[in-house]
Amino acid sequence: MSGSEPTLGKKHLLSLLKQVEQSGYPFYLETNGISFGSDKDYVKQISQFSEFIYVRISFKAATPTGFTQRTGAIGETYELPFKALKYLVDEGIFARAAAMTDSSIMPEEERNLLIERLDEIDPEANYSRTLEEEQMDLYDTTVKRLQAFSSLKYAKELEAEIKRSKV
Repeated sequence: MSGSEPTLGKKHLLSLLKQVEQSGYPFYLETNGISFGSDKDYVKQISQFSEFIYVRISFKAATPTGFTQRTGAIGETYELPFKALKYLVDEGIFARAAAMTDSSIMPEEERNLLIERLDEIDPEANYSRTLEEEQMDLYDTTVKRLQAFSSLKYAKELEAEIKRSKV
């Protein structure tokens, strides 16, 4: 289960996992980790399904600045996916990290810092070898949105361009 952050619907996800448990099939969950990192009890509830669930946390950054630049979210929240991974591992849930390490998005130094931090949380994972590295397909609109977030001048130019195109 992936897309539109499936952990946001807590009751729905827990109900779905009960259904999957009865089926005997494995369940793969992809998340940004924000909900799990901010709610340790949620992870405890998920742990009752540890026999058949695999959780993949998609990291966007290893630093607050990188997190804000890539997501537009408050930089301090960048820590939540790291907490989520720790909580999951501590609860005995099979969880691994993936990351948007495309060199056009994440500098090599930040990638190395990310791997170091992940290895501190789960040394057995050996992230220098097992990190699921994501590549970015840049959409023109996404690039513009990210540029507008970091430059008020560009944001105003983009706003004017959008208004002109609607006329």
